[in-house]
Amino acid sequence: MKSKSIHIIIATTLFAVLLWFSVSMSYEYQTTISVPVVIQGVPEGKAVKSPFPRRVQLRFRGEGWQLATLLLGSDTKLVLDANVRSAAVRVLTLNDVPEKVNLPAGVQPVAMKPESLFIALDSYSEKKVPVLADYEITLREGYGQIGPTIVIPESVVIGGATSVLKRIMGWRTARVVFENLRGPINTNVPLADTMTYMLVFDPPDVNFRINVQQFAEKLFSGLPIEVSSMPPDREVIFSPPRVDIVVRGGIDQLSGLSSTDFQASLDYNEILSDTSGMLEVGISAPDGVQVVSQRPQRHQYVVRKKIFAE
Repeated sequence: MKSKSIHIIIATTLFAVLLWFSVSMSYEYQTTISVPVVIQGVPEGKAVKSPFPRRVQLRFRGEGWQLATLLLGSDTKLVLDANVRSAAVRVLTLNDVPEKVNLPAGVQPVAMKPESLFIALDSYSEKKVPVLADYEITLREGYGQIGPTIVIPESVVIGGATSVLKRIMGWRTARVVFENLRGPINTNVPLADTMTYMLVFDPPDVNFRINVQQFAEKLFSGLPIEVSSMPPDREVIFSPPRVDIVVRGGIDQLSGLSSTDFQASLDYNEILSDTSGMLEVGISAPDGVQVVSQRPQRHQYVVRKKIFAE
């Protein structure tokens, strides 16, 4: 008997909820949805030159059931015809929405943001521009980047309205962040969204290559000191005549280097202007390799005239 009473209570409650819901959905409401804008009918050899939103905010009024049908529909979009024949610029407002959007019966548009859309055409053209890499990396402790970031391809072809392309000197990639790297990166990154202009890209994405390796230090001994811009009848004697260096770089990179990949040098004009009798030589190293220290730090020198000038 008690079980039967529970079933009656549940059935009554469900009926009341359904009745309330049915009555509520018959009332009139307003709702705002974001609707994608689809432009079609662009004549061959033409392109849209006016800035254009990808989506518009439309507010509709209707009964609850009608609005539910609108919200649950997957094909709600604002379809615009760009084939402008009678005027150079075509303007679309809220009054044009009923014929541009597939609306359920009884649903009325009451507001649109932006309030107006403008379609203007120009001749279509293409332009090749450099790719601007927009990225940020952080490295795990003890790791470092070897060499520059490589972007393939370095330039892309953009197609669109001629007047729009004239202002474009390069195009950025989408912003990407690589965090706590401890190995190489080889990944495709899309180009940045055009946002307001109808442009096409070839290719639509580029390849990022970033060589990240674990860092180590290595000693290279006995680098000879070279003097540039020295007159042929002069020679410089250094004490000591060679320099040892400690460098830091990627483990794989350092394993392939030898002392001949580094150069210790001084310009003869630095020697002429020196008054101390001791100078620090400059060290050139391959890209991505950092000179940590050099021994000795400074060298004594003597400039003398050659017995037989070359």
